Amino acid sequence: MDYSAQGRLLDRKPVAVIDIGSNSIRLVVYEGLSRSPTPLFQEKAMCGLGRFLNSTRRLNKETVPFALASLTRFAKLASICGVKERDIHPFATAAVRWAEDGEEFMGRAEKACGVPIRIVGNAEEAQLAATGIKAGFLLPAGVVGDLGGGSLELVRLRNSTVEETVSLPLGGLALLDRTKGERGRAIPIIAEALAPLKWLNEAREKPFYAVGGTWRTLAKLYMEQTAYPLTAIHGYSLDARKALQVSARYANISAAALKRMPGMASGRDETLPYGALVLNAIVRQAQPSEVIFSAFGVREGIMYQLLSEAEREKDPLLTACGDIAQLRARSKTHAKELIRWTDALFQSPGPVETFEERRLRQAACLLSDMAWRGHPDYRGEQSAVLVAQSAIVGVNHPGRAFLTLCVYHRYERRLSGELLPKLSELIPRQERKRALIVGHAVRLAHTLSAGMAGVLPQTRLEYESGKLVLRISRQLQALDGEPLRRRLRNVARELGFIPDLQVSAQLDPLKSSLFGGLLG
Repeated sequence: MDYSAQGRLLDRKPVAVIDIGSNSIRLVVYEGLSRSPTPLFQEKAMCGLGRFLNSTRRLNKETVPFALASLTRFAKLASICGVKERDIHPFATAAVRWAEDGEEFMGRAEKACGVPIRIVGNAEEAQLAATGIKAGFLLPAGVVGDLGGGSLELVRLRNSTVEETVSLPLGGLALLDRTKGERGRAIPIIAEALAPLKWLNEAREKPFYAVGGTWRTLAKLYMEQTAYPLTAIHGYSLDARKALQVSARYANISAAALKRMPGMASGRDETLPYGALVLNAIVRQAQPSEVIFSAFGVREGIMYQLLSEAEREKDPLLTACGDIAQLRARSKTHAKELIRWTDALFQSPGPVETFEERRLRQAACLLSDMAWRGHPDYRGEQSAVLVAQSAIVGVNHPGRAFLTLCVYHRYERRLSGELLPKLSELIPRQERKRALIVGHAVRLAHTLSAGMAGVLPQTRLEYESGKLVLRISRQLQALDGEPLRRRLRNVARELGFIPDLQVSAQLDPLKSSLFGGLLG
């Protein structure tokens, strides 16, 4: 296998997960084990194995051959991607574990895959869904719901620790089969299943994390309908009131109308209204602060469990941005130096940061040089699109908008086009101002260093008697000139200080960033 392409991280060995669900079978080949795993290749087959499970107690005989053929294909694709047999992790969930012919199917499926397949139990599936949320968010707390075709797993997370788990037969295909397609009959079934879960009420005013293809499709439909400026589902959220309105709307829409909607995923038109009914009932009972949609679930939970303890402790956002810096920046070392260099701007008497604001600035520094290969006239727009629509995790949508504005302001001051003004509306005015400061500071740093490592540690930003002072070592005195002073003025103006450039005989080494350990 050829792993020499510089678009790949060369220290990673690919790992594959095959998810045999009640509605779909999915293959995801990841670039390698990481705190923020990147899909190298992925494909799904809508098999509907659990379509008639409730009434027949057996897997859908019409789609079993297609499912087996898909598994054969997926195993071959994993091999083509360079995945060793020991690094293929297939698992089956509700449909296979509940079906009377599940054991028979497993024998044929393992032959098709060429490797053993793990049947995930009820409690384990719930645990893995919660682990997937821990992988995709930083220190999550609240309730996790993973809606599949056959079952709904609910988990309570407190301080990232699992406290309660339950698996209920409320998957979209299960409800479709039980109600014979009459949605109204599903409402009392859902209410009866949720009623005993008193701990749901105890998680009031905490987030509800929505996992599963049906709920992701629901979010995507609403994003399309409202011309939302971002396409990434992960981290998209609705407050509880809006979640009730949206779920009620899609619970009552016809399958024919759903099929015609932009963003409607193939094979979801029958089950999506049932997923909307389940979400509506959960929000009514649990009364969460918001519903947060997640692209991470059981598959990523399995990947997370394979990590070392040290790797699990890393920040998923900074890990992802560090990988991007490794692949796209002129120097990842320079990106880390930039983090330490900009620390001085965000302490008194300048704008003081919260923990979240600081990690977002760190991420912005890591992403700041990703468009250097582009044409100078378009680097701002190119980098903005890359950040806005990338698969980074560990960040909500306002945070993603902030990062996008930071890397854009690295090149441009005024927002242009359709995307950027819409993104700016996702964050408060003071955060837009902060993004402008970060962008201007990064541009100043690149003017000093040409994006090369080892230069910024010979310079220093300091506040002194109403001034923003840039000190440079005597060895760098030749860099002093109008371009440098103009960009220093830009930063100082946004901060409300007077710019001052001074040449110093000797500078003390830069201290490490407070949260530098999160970079790994």
